Amino acid sequence: MNNELGLNFQTAEYEIIGKEMLIDDVVLLKIKGRLDFQPGQFVEMTMPHFGNITMAPCSSPKNKRAFELCVRGVGSTSNALVKLLPGDKISLRGPYGHGWPTDKFQSHNIVVIAGGMGIVPLRPILLDVENKFHFGKISLFAGFKKPEDVIFETDLKRWKKKFKVHATVEQISLGSARQADHKFWGGRGLIIESLETATLDKKSIVLMCGPEAMYHHCAQVLAQKGIIERQIYVSLERRMECGIGLCQHCSCGKYLVCTDGPVFRLDKIKNELNK
Repeated sequence: MNNELGLNFQTAEYEIIGKEMLIDDVVLLKIKGRLDFQPGQFVEMTMPHFGNITMAPCSSPKNKRAFELCVRGVGSTSNALVKLLPGDKISLRGPYGHGWPTDKFQSHNIVVIAGGMGIVPLRPILLDVENKFHFGKISLFAGFKKPEDVIFETDLKRWKKKFKVHATVEQISLGSARQADHKFWGGRGLIIESLETATLDKKSIVLMCGPEAMYHHCAQVLAQKGIIERQIYVSLERRMECGIGLCQHCSCGKYLVCTDGPVFRLDKIKNELNK
């Protein structure tokens, strides 16, 4: 299976040419060089003395001179990555996995649902839509815990001028230094509440990434609007180590997220979730 997918352990070295702090523990790294990837695929980055980390490129794949990676510092490897600076070198391999099947979305209305960091693997799709990619109408539902957790806020505000954007936070923080200077322009509540009140075309294609618990609840609301599970694609975030199906750390029932996914059609993966 690995040979059929053209997967290998070949690592390439790249140089960081830009770094932007999105929120307190999340940075956007701009990497010099060409990375031929499909939206939704992932790469495996190696940090000497720390280990590997899986990340989804989050820039437009049409940019052949540079690409971007969004890193959240939550462990020793990711925290080491967050500290890197322009001029530092990184090593990565990939891209791996199956991304969003954009060839099937042509001329369809698209509903994008992103929970928290789930917006990262969806950003390449949204950037292409912004550049008049061949989709129909776009509706984006992006949910975050608090205003200070909102990433790609500049993008969200720009997209709001181009297509429907429903951005929400679950709570307003009190006593936060950042919150004192940050008046959130979106709504308050859960993604599912925004979905319940939205008018959606029942023939829409849905792209969804976020906590797995979110998928079931959103699918129920979408079903009430006539959007069935075979029209819904989800991206799974499981612990991926090798990226080519050898270690099987990312098993999800009968599937391996790294080689069979990370993007799945919901009707095919729903019975394997939470296994």
